[in-house]
Amino acid sequence: MMEWNRLSIVQRHKSRGIKTWYLRENSDGKISYRSLGTKNKRTAEACLQRLLVLRFRIPGECLKTAELKEMIDKFLSRPSLKKNSIDQYLRILNDFYRWCVNHKVEDALKFNVEHAKDFYNSLSGKSAKHRCQVCGVFLNWVYRECKIEKNHPFKFIEYKPTERKIRDAWSKKEIQLIIENAPTKEMRILWALMAFAGLRIQEALNLKQENILNNTISLIGKGNKYATLPISHKLAEELKRFGSLEQGIHITKECSIRALIKVCKKIGLKGWASNHKFRHSYATNLALSGCPVAIAMRLLRHSSSSMTLDVYTHILSDELKKWNDRAFPRDIRK
Repeated sequence: MMEWNRLSIVQRHKSRGIKTWYLRENSDGKISYRSLGTKNKRTAEACLQRLLVLRFRIPGECLKTAELKEMIDKFLSRPSLKKNSIDQYLRILNDFYRWCVNHKVEDALKFNVEHAKDFYNSLSGKSAKHRCQVCGVFLNWVYRECKIEKNHPFKFIEYKPTERKIRDAWSKKEIQLIIENAPTKEMRILWALMAFAGLRIQEALNLKQENILNNTISLIGKGNKYATLPISHKLAEELKRFGSLEQGIHITKECSIRALIKVCKKIGLKGWASNHKFRHSYATNLALSGCPVAIAMRLLRHSSSSMTLDVYTHILSDELKKWNDRAFPRDIRK
């Protein structure tokens, strides 16, 4: 008579403060452990149930159903996903799940091309295509888990070209005004790092004193790329004013945005306000100062020159008119 190995979940090192769940397998008295890569008990239990289903399934058999919420939890609990990716996927897939529940499609395998078209049409903004692509990646993973060979429905819909909006940027004077009205010392240095060095919000939050040496900033940025950036005179003043960054900056992105919106309202600045606008303004001010594209590309750490040129083409209309008039004055003979 065949005896199935006994499977269970356990936290092996809880006494040492390590709350990771492990799969415990008892095979003829020999016990082995395998990390599930999660600290969430519910996720660990779902992984165990999934393994038990697979264990008693006929080899090569396809699953008939895939409950959407359960599959999303499993997809997000994969150890290979980075925290930033999990946060982004969580927002997108939660919206996707709510839409599916409202349209009575709670089985991922029953989501078809018509559903994909309706979901895409319900979205707005330039991120609509990206959100559909994330949902497509998720559905592809579901099909692989269920041993089904097919393409996800989002592959068969036609995406509309999105109209690119010209986003305004803060001038150097406006940035200085914002920074001077920062509610705390930490908030001021955070905004200064984004405004005067073009750092992304997460890069600025991760910065420590050890990253600042010989009037340069060394960091690992987007895509795990290492970069060394010069410190401008203005940023050097702000760093000196703040003191040591030994303890880092303990502010959340959400807290920074809330404070930024309040400050902009207080000093009478209109338009969109976000953490990323500091970097956008940094790029725009580089362009307005006459910085060559090749230099701006290095400072902004863009992966291609087309991204930098895109910023240069978004210069305000007043600036475009000024340079156009300078190139072709009334008396062209002068």
